[in-house]
Amino acid sequence: MRKRDLCALLLGAVLLSGCQGFTPAPTSDEPPPFEFRLGPGDRLHMNVWGEKQLSQDMQLGPDGAISVPLVGDVKLSGYTLDEARVELAKRLKAGYVDPAVSLSLLEMRSHVIHVTGEVAEPGTVGYVRGATALAAIQAAGGARPGIADLGEVRLIRRRTARPEVYGVDINAILAGEARDVWLLPGDALYVPTRTLVRWNRFWRLLWPWSDPIEEQR
Repeated sequence: MRKRDLCALLLGAVLLSGCQGFTPAPTSDEPPPFEFRLGPGDRLHMNVWGEKQLSQDMQLGPDGAISVPLVGDVKLSGYTLDEARVELAKRLKAGYVDPAVSLSLLEMRSHVIHVTGEVAEPGTVGYVRGATALAAIQAAGGARPGIADLGEVRLIRRRTARPEVYGVDINAILAGEARDVWLLPGDALYVPTRTLVRWNRFWRLLWPWSDPIEEQR
């Protein structure tokens, strides 16, 4: 997801964060199927047995290709790791006899989950099959105590031209009253600010010398 598109989606979530009636995020017993395929930004390590000069770390460029010595650019975007290994071995046969290629993933950057709002470390976390909303928030350093509204988390999912926005009640998940939500690559989570905290920020802008509004119990 492009940064500009992500910002637009998150802005919509922010504007709607105070609204009620969001459809709860869908849940299921099993995580959705996912087969990892390489994409731009992914970092790999290639090892060719007996050829130290070919053993190196590589990163897929914006075009989904890597640069291999004596071979040139090899496009691997859309390949599984095993398919990429086979493709590299095939290309290396032009200059080497039966090259034994091994390939490992160092860092996955093409499949991520975006976490923003009131968390300790807003940004992206790598996607793995079985990733959940609660785990993603924890991976982003956790929610900011006393500030984050965990009952009104928004899940923004873009599978079509029109993004879908769901409500996720993390408080209910923590209390065992609701299922955690499986995530998909490219999902974005927005953790909003508690209403009282938002009011206090506004209050201090107008009357910085006054005491904050206290929560009524």
